[in-house]
Amino acid sequence: MDCAQVLLEGLKAMGARRIYGVVGTSNVAFVSAVYDHKEDLRYISCRHEQVAGSMADAEGRLTGKPGVVITHSGPGTVNALLSVACAFKDHSPMICISGAVKRKLEGTGGQLEADHLHVFSPFCKGVFRIENAREAASVLSEAYRLTVSGAKGPVLIEVPEDVWGEEATEGEPEFRFVTDQKPALRPEDVEKAVERLKAAERPLLISGGGVATAGASDRMQHLAEVLQAPVITTGNGRGTVPETHPLCLGRVGFGGGNTVADTALGRADVILGLGCTVNDLMTYEYTLPMEGEVFLVNLDRKAIEKSYFEPRDWIEADPGDYLDLAVDQVQGYEPPSRDAWWEILKPAQEVWDASLQVSIASDKVPLSPGRVIHELSRMLPPDHIVAVGSGMHVMYPMSFLPCVRPHSYLQSVNFGAMGFGFPAALAAGLIHPEKEVVVIIGDGDFMMTVQDLETAVREGIKIRVLVINDGMYRVLNFRQRMQYEGRVIGTCHGNPDFAELARTFGAEGWRLERPEEIRPVLEAALRADGPAVVDAIVDPDDMPPANIEAALRMSE
Repeated sequence: MDCAQVLLEGLKAMGARRIYGVVGTSNVAFVSAVYDHKEDLRYISCRHEQVAGSMADAEGRLTGKPGVVITHSGPGTVNALLSVACAFKDHSPMICISGAVKRKLEGTGGQLEADHLHVFSPFCKGVFRIENAREAASVLSEAYRLTVSGAKGPVLIEVPEDVWGEEATEGEPEFRFVTDQKPALRPEDVEKAVERLKAAERPLLISGGGVATAGASDRMQHLAEVLQAPVITTGNGRGTVPETHPLCLGRVGFGGGNTVADTALGRADVILGLGCTVNDLMTYEYTLPMEGEVFLVNLDRKAIEKSYFEPRDWIEADPGDYLDLAVDQVQGYEPPSRDAWWEILKPAQEVWDASLQVSIASDKVPLSPGRVIHELSRMLPPDHIVAVGSGMHVMYPMSFLPCVRPHSYLQSVNFGAMGFGFPAALAAGLIHPEKEVVVIIGDGDFMMTVQDLETAVREGIKIRVLVINDGMYRVLNFRQRMQYEGRVIGTCHGNPDFAELARTFGAEGWRLERPEEIRPVLEAALRADGPAVVDAIVDPDDMPPANIEAALRMSE
């Protein structure tokens, strides 16, 4: 059995069902070997490595198993670096397998050669090179252990072109797919924060992505209900407590948070954050004043240590394990009235709700993005998945499309990269063909990955693309007008007719320009049998609901 076959047997054994990639001379032997495993492994050929990498990233987020991408040496692999970085920052398990130049050419500086291990190491939990085929099983086993243990993240495995076909083993390869033991947790580690929350007048819980990863949403909600404590979420924590739940205040912080959640973070006297850190996003670059003492529970020791913010106490533990003990410790607890706490939050809630209603009721042309997203939210089934890009458009689904389940909202949160949303939706459509999958994306973001509409059509991926088309990089255009005396440069662009472009690829497409068209166009797109694109022409001067005061502090 050669190296390529060993790796493919290992990928199947660890639970992989799909491989995303772009073929090249340095990896063609591996891609060709997939032919013998078509019944078990579906190979998805993409039109750019960034797309392939982000699809693998989304696979890891949605399944908890490492997504797999195969790249071509040098340019191809470097193209995937952005996707690997997104997975690293958002703790998504992912294995990037890279071709490399032949061993005899290593270090000669020739065509296609790049020092992948050096380039990728800052954004990977581990980087590996299979120098000879006999190492394949052990390298894959160790790469798997790293990607799924503790705070999850990507790994890179480099394989020289002349190693793929090299004999690796005469018998069955031996894999050892294990995870590291989680840090030990003592009841007294939990009791300290729980007792402070019980005694607090203004308790607050923060639910982060680690709660979703741990599968602990039910316990998070139960703890909040017993304590009668409000909950705010991070971007990756959206849906861990349904945003329709009366205790959930929604997402906190810059880039889509709301003023109610921000007010709660600032005014709470005791805060317990699970599966998260207190970082620059949450605190508007650490400018948000916080009155309370903060307890943090997180598996990511490095993130806690690198943060500007120093909590009262932090515990290196799995949020699910912590919540198991916390729920036990609040049994029989009778919370006091929280009326005074809710009264503090009420003014911010009233102002926020009023701002939402302005957008929802708008009949303006070009369109109000908030109204478009609100109408969409009323049509989607409960068990849907939404992906977004990066830019001002993300603030609309944050505000107008409640997230009610973990892993149902996909975004490059902590890296803030454009080019993630559309590929993430493609992967979601493959993994969950039974669900309605929608990507809400800006025109600038969509243009970065639009070529893979062909992939959606070829692979029969039933996703809906809602383009929030304002003809510009709006968040930067807004800053130029507000902060740089109207000196606008490099932020306004022309676009194709995205509906017509979609039809050129073989997808269905609609152009949406007037309020009375919103519902019929969205209904038609949701009925489409295959991929569908709605090009919504929106008001470039529309201001999404946001904590403007806090955001402006970041520019000081």
